[in-house]
Amino acid sequence: MTRLLTVMGSGETGPTMVPVHRRVFERFDGRPKVAILDTPYGFQENADELTWRALDYFHTSLPGAEVEVATLRRSDVPAGVRERALALLQDADVVFSGPGSPSYALETWAATGVGELLARRLAESGAVTFASAAAVTAGTVSIPVYEIYKVGRDPYWLDGLDLLGHDGIRAAVVPHWDNAEGGTHDTRFCWMGATRFEALRSMLDPGVVVLGIDEHTACWIDLEAGTLTAAGKGRVVVGVPEGAQVLREGDSVSLEVLRYRGEAAPAGEANTKPTPVVTEMEAAFRAALKEGAVATALDAVLELEDVHEALPHEAQVAEAHRTLRRMVTRLGDAIAAMAERSAGRTEAIETLVAVRERARSDGRWDDADAVRDALGLLGVTVTDTPGGPRWRTDD
Repeated sequence: MTRLLTVMGSGETGPTMVPVHRRVFERFDGRPKVAILDTPYGFQENADELTWRALDYFHTSLPGAEVEVATLRRSDVPAGVRERALALLQDADVVFSGPGSPSYALETWAATGVGELLARRLAESGAVTFASAAAVTAGTVSIPVYEIYKVGRDPYWLDGLDLLGHDGIRAAVVPHWDNAEGGTHDTRFCWMGATRFEALRSMLDPGVVVLGIDEHTACWIDLEAGTLTAAGKGRVVVGVPEGAQVLREGDSVSLEVLRYRGEAAPAGEANTKPTPVVTEMEAAFRAALKEGAVATALDAVLELEDVHEALPHEAQVAEAHRTLRRMVTRLGDAIAAMAERSAGRTEAIETLVAVRERARSDGRWDDADAVRDALGLLGVTVTDTPGGPRWRTDD
């Protein structure tokens, strides 16, 4: 099993990081599936160009991977676009994200469920590679770089994705640790400089450990093996300034260096373990789709739809809702890809219509809208009538 968070200080699409990416890809059999998550720079005018550069980098420098873009540049994208992006993230072996604005990414991901999905991937199985702005978001807290450095806000922390919380690690990830772009002024510590960074550090809860990564440097946080390993040109710095531990290329230490040894820190929501029935049904669904067994995939959707409302905690019900939407969207894509207009396709459509009607009856309007959007991808229009829903295809 692979549970790997790779954090890069910068240079994520440069020659220095090619061996780092390659080592991640080697964890998977065959051609690994890589999903580029474009949210951090989604607000920029040159967003298309940045995506093209990332695609070109992987195709040219790391041709052994199968790369797609999980495009999620805004939080208010149509439900079908959102669910397709989430499905790509769920199915990918490696999720990659890089430069832009940490605060913009966090706001967008909070509204679309990306944070919960990635935390669950690392808790179960998967690899996430975050660089630059995306790396800032990975910890328990995150620096709002633009707001402090460009806008002039006083130092403060944002809540981060807490991707390591499930494993008892509460960290503040600081890429661009040795940044020197300021020239005549101090821009170390991700453009904060010593004075502002010291103010930020003083605001941290005692249980939060700082993880600093120099530019053109990376570290592998292997949650399964329990190790942290440095790679690249510079340093990985843990726990500053008192008792700082400095790692360089090839150095590897236990993840205990990231765990606070004082009083137990309060656990966040990310520490909640995934719900077994949700994990089981989604795994069965993914396996069925991989084998082309649409009927079996439908069974997994219906079984989860039947049981999820009876889950004991509100957070578990919400998790199941998000999973159902992803499963329905992926099922819609699978059916749309069928070459023949078969009886099986009709059965699948009628089943999705029935799932939507049950969601409407329960007042789960977001779920019902997700099913409707999935049907729309199939060219199916649903009309609600006094006698029940009616559907027709565009052809």
